[in-house]
Amino acid sequence: MNQTHPYEAREVSVYGVDMGQNLDIRSDPTTIDAPWMNEALRASGIAGGATITKCTFEGFVGTGQTGCNARFSLEWDNPAGRPKTVMGKFPSFDETARATGFGGTAYVTEFNFYSRIASTVDVRAPKCYHAALNVEEQQFCLIMEDLSGSVQGDQFIGLTLDEAELAIDQAVLLHAPRWGDPTLPESGVNPSTVEERSANLAMIYGFLLPAFVERLGARLEPEILKVIEDAAPVIGAWALGSGTPLTVAHYDFRPDNFMFAREPDAPPLVVVDWQTVNEGLGMVDVAYLIAGSFTPERRREVEKQLIESYRVKLNAAGINYDVDTCWRDYRFGSIWGLIITVLATSMAARTERGDDLFVTMATQYGHLVLDHDAVSLLK
Repeated sequence: MNQTHPYEAREVSVYGVDMGQNLDIRSDPTTIDAPWMNEALRASGIAGGATITKCTFEGFVGTGQTGCNARFSLEWDNPAGRPKTVMGKFPSFDETARATGFGGTAYVTEFNFYSRIASTVDVRAPKCYHAALNVEEQQFCLIMEDLSGSVQGDQFIGLTLDEAELAIDQAVLLHAPRWGDPTLPESGVNPSTVEERSANLAMIYGFLLPAFVERLGARLEPEILKVIEDAAPVIGAWALGSGTPLTVAHYDFRPDNFMFAREPDAPPLVVVDWQTVNEGLGMVDVAYLIAGSFTPERRREVEKQLIESYRVKLNAAGINYDVDTCWRDYRFGSIWGLIITVLATSMAARTERGDDLFVTMATQYGHLVLDHDAVSLLK
């Protein structure tokens, strides 16, 4: 890479003191052994003086499109109070997805979240014990708590209303602490002006749209394909914002990135996959959540209740958010679903499930935009 990134070739231990300078970055989970894991967890403080006697790669977990997750079992000389398993997150083994992840901002953004942002918000994200990144050498590794007592959501199945309310709670915990924070631009991985982001997003959407249409256009309802194409001229205006103060936004706030408790001692909901987090409009996450969690028919039945729940809880957290502004921002935020569907289709490794997911996303978000005539809001 010609452009030097502020976090290139930097290694940190997020929840503890700096790790040893000699600890290499392991981007291949099959190469991780007990000595390496000992050093990573020792630096985080979680080992508490105990030693890992055996570290076993147990296999891959999940359906990540731009990275891969793996579980490791641990045996300790003193196991009391120490994790029996941990999860690791690594670059994709798919060459295209891997190159996109490093050539863009996916891996550096997630690294940045755990090293700089997670401690400034209240959302329940996975506890990260070790984070390391080297962009030039395409090396990336996170070691996190294993949420084995939780189950991943599924966008094909969607959420119940109660589950969606749990997600709304987490949206408030993410958005409220840094709502309107003037230091937000300093927390990002690629500081830029609003005008620069507007021009770049409009350019990228326009550039990738033909490939999206060629790949999935024939599988979409005609009105959905039309609104995706009609949105192209307003993407730049969308990126300029609605005028509402910005906050930390997840930007991929949907069921596949939620871990729900399936055991009594598990947290009710943990939000994962922080590869897209950035400063943004909070309602972008909420619109994306609601449309991505329900069929269009069911979404029309529950969206008012969920939007008002978010607004009331945000107000209780000290953010003054009136009804009219909230609904305008919901319309405004709905456009993001179209944007990320077009962009993600080109970024992710191509799989049958992936293509099915992108068709589902395009349908859900397209109907949201059509129902609320969101494109006209930006003309």
